[in-house]
Order: sequence, then structure tokens, then C-alpha cells
Amino acid sequence: MSQSEMDLANFCGVRDAVSAATRRCGFSPEALDMLDHTIDEVWNELAAEGMAGDDRVLRTRLAQKLMTFACHGRDDVQAKELLLRAFRNETLAAANAGHIAEKPWSAA
Repeated sequence: MSQSEMDLANFCGVRDAVSAATRRCGFSPEALDMLDHTIDEVWNELAAEGMAGDDRVLRTRLAQKLMTFACHGRDDVQAKELLLRAFRNETLAAANAGHIAEKPWSAA
């Protein structure tokens, strides 16, 4: 997939997330620009930590969560921190899932 196709796919995923989330609340063009900027910042931080690649599904999930936070009155700084915390915790939980005994209470 070429870079322009990936950019278009990312745009479509984010656009779909925005469309779904804004059915219940509305944003000005300036607010949407700020949300887009926040998604880019979070994506870049996660990518720098090795938690995000060219994953369109993850970027769409970021957009959906951000829209939810924004609809509940979170400002851009709070939303960014919440997004980073949620995705870092999710990644750590997935990485450590294999370290938990299947039945730690079992004597077998």
C-alpha cells in the first residue's frame, strides 16, 4: 500500500470515528483541528515508544476515544494524557498476559 493510500485510509478511519462520535455532540472547525492535532501528537508518542506502527485500526480507536473524552468536556491536555495512559496500559496488559498463571489458585 502506497503512502498516499495509507494516508487516505487513515483519513477515512478518523473521519468515520469523528462522524460516529459527533452524532451526540458537535464541534467547531477549530475544535476539530485541535482534535486532529491531539491525535497526531498521541500517535507520534506511541510510535516513538514502539506501540504504534501503520495500524489504521489503532488510529481509528484513538480518534473514537478522543471524541468520547471531548464530548464529556475534557480539554485537549486531559484528553491527550488519558489517551496515552489508556493505550500504554492496554499494551502493557497485552504484553504481560502470558505471564499470568492460568489458574493461580489451583494446586495442580
